[in-house]
Amino acid sequence: MDAHDRLLTFGDDHSPGSDLAWDWIASQPWPGWTVDVVSVTDPAPELISLFTHEPLHEHVSQQPRTAPPGAQLSGIRHLTTAADPRIVLCEKADGDLTVVGSRGRGPVASMVLGSTADWLMRCPSTPLVIAREGSPVRRVLVCIDGSAHADAALSALLSLPWVGECEVEVLAVFEGDDTLRDASQRAVDRLAATGATVSVRIVEPNPEALTINVRDRILDEVNATRPDLVVLGTAGRTGLPRLTVGSVAGAVAHAAGCSILLAHDASAD
Repeated sequence: MDAHDRLLTFGDDHSPGSDLAWDWIASQPWPGWTVDVVSVTDPAPELISLFTHEPLHEHVSQQPRTAPPGAQLSGIRHLTTAADPRIVLCEKADGDLTVVGSRGRGPVASMVLGSTADWLMRCPSTPLVIAREGSPVRRVLVCIDGSAHADAALSALLSLPWVGECEVEVLAVFEGDDTLRDASQRAVDRLAATGATVSVRIVEPNPEALTINVRDRILDEVNATRPDLVVLGTAGRTGLPRLTVGSVAGAVAHAAGCSILLAHDASAD
């Protein structure tokens, strides 16, 4: 891999969910990016461990992933090891983005999120996309709350080479803090600099209500605008700071029917 390339890690279990996630990758242009396709096999019982496993190594896959020329990828490597896929993907921190499907094989396939996607939400070593649709991203909803995690999610979006072709809405649920308006404007300015078409929506609280439900407001906007991708930080400025995934991010990731981009700022923990 060239030193200037960026690296996308794709968690592949060859399930229908993974097929959709690969279609999502192949539908976007990725000039200057290489993909590591990580397929993990079950270890022998005597080798099962949550703490140690053989390093990932290149192999010749019997079901190789390929991408059309329009994806503009610099290369695709197939890697494997025998271990728990959640641990392997969580430890693989050399990439710039991790993409997984929302459902895997086995009994977890009936869940809204499979165990691997759910696990990665809680130990995000890189920005994470949970891909639910195998089509190009055209409309993006970016959720801003003024937190470092939201800034990390915005930066992850800005690093994607196709963001300038998107229509992006910046959503801020106002809870009485004027700094949120400033954060929203900074997000608009950064996105506009890519060439993206940007709008902003600030949801004001109901003066007759004692509290505002941020999760419901985000999901209302998702249902109203039908974005292809929702972008948000894994934790906000409210709630227990020790939780890796805040209640809002977790609820949106589980309930939204579109793809999700999550990011975490470890320095803010």
